[in-house]
Amino acid sequence: MADEIVDVVIGPDGKVSMHVQGVDGMACVDDTEQLVTLLGGDVESQELTADAYVAVETDEVRRQWT
Repeated sequence: MADEIVDVVIGPDGKVSMHVQGVDGMACVDDTEQLVTLLGGDVESQELTADAYVAVETDEVRRQWT
């Protein structure tokens, strides 16, 4: 399994950018929700990477097929 990495950069103007690596599917949004809140909670823009569109098998789906 790949390492999950969150890079946070705070620029001189106070603008925050965040990049998440190693998380498949939309879990990256949930995983960073608390961090976003701690950093001020306002998301000006959001760009999803290809990893966000990777299908993730959930426990419920796994149980249906096993």
